[in-house]
Amino acid sequence: MLQKEKIRYETPVIKLAIDRKLLTVEKYEECKDLLKKSKKIGLESTIEEILVKQNILTQQQLSELQEISNLGEGGDHFGGYQLGKLIGKGGMGKVYDAVHEFTGRKVALKILNTVPSKDETIVTRFFQEIRALAKLVHPGIVTLYDAGKAGRRYFFAMELVQGTSLAQFVEKHKPLSESKALAITRKVAMALSFSHASGIVHRDIKPENILIDESGTPKITDFGVVMHRDADHMTLTKEGFMVGSVYFASPEQVKGERDIDGRSDIYSLGATLYYMLTGKMVCTGGNAQEVMTRTLVGSFISPKKFNPRVSGRTVRIVRKMLAKNRDKRYKSMDDVVKALNHSSRLQMVLKLAAFISGAILLFASGVLTQRFFPDLFFQ
Repeated sequence: MLQKEKIRYETPVIKLAIDRKLLTVEKYEECKDLLKKSKKIGLESTIEEILVKQNILTQQQLSELQEISNLGEGGDHFGGYQLGKLIGKGGMGKVYDAVHEFTGRKVALKILNTVPSKDETIVTRFFQEIRALAKLVHPGIVTLYDAGKAGRRYFFAMELVQGTSLAQFVEKHKPLSESKALAITRKVAMALSFSHASGIVHRDIKPENILIDESGTPKITDFGVVMHRDADHMTLTKEGFMVGSVYFASPEQVKGERDIDGRSDIYSLGATLYYMLTGKMVCTGGNAQEVMTRTLVGSFISPKKFNPRVSGRTVRIVRKMLAKNRDKRYKSMDDVVKALNHSSRLQMVLKLAAFISGAILLFASGVLTQRFFPDLFFQ
């Protein structure tokens, strides 16, 4: 018991490792002995380095434990949540698999970094994401559960989607079948239609920001760069400043225009559909500037070049979604949904027609065979 108290107060990372059964007290004591021997012969090291060298902990495990211990509130507890593994990180903060201590609900807990919290723009973006999620209750959008501040850090808890990102899904299965790609696009378009009707433009639709749950349902996440278009909107966009991923950003985003509307999300969703159908980006280049230049002036390359099985109707849908002039795109996400619905029904009709034609052909061939070669049936 005394050993555990000593570990708890002297080395919180070690305590976390022991609590999570990544390390035993016995192994820890062995490593402490090795550390003492190393120092006696003049080798400077740390207990963490010894644990990694002895293959007891990996460097990744050690880094994750260090991140959690740096959060405060007892290391593996934060804002009323027990932290699990790190599942994502970015410029604003980190996302952990976590469990609410009182309700037992599993969540994805996003915690804003300490240093960026001093940056008013970063903090405002963080609040902007919370505010957007609070307004958007839809099965195709991750659900917000809780938000607050613990110590010097802001956080919010959202739905934990058990599955993978669309980017990982496509990388594993690329290219996706046309029917699968259209089905995912249709569901995302329906969620974005709801978002737009609520006065929120996402502005960063891309495969990484679409999660696929275990049932195959897509859910939109990461509303950190949204634009609110309601009466008390707050927007951080400045003229000439681009917001969004370079590979999926609309031409108007690349130009840094401030007047961004739902048609920008239509372009980004079209670029995402193109990626699902081909496994390739709409615009590529050796650097970001080349990609942005091609987004503005490059010619459309049909997805059929990379995937000949894509139908002509789907090519037309993709082309219209990716029109460089936003006035030539679909006017709204509802129009995109209608086009996708019509395409899906057309595919079903064609499949049914092909099945019926095949059945008729099979029946006719059987009748003709029986008529001209009766001996084959009566032997």
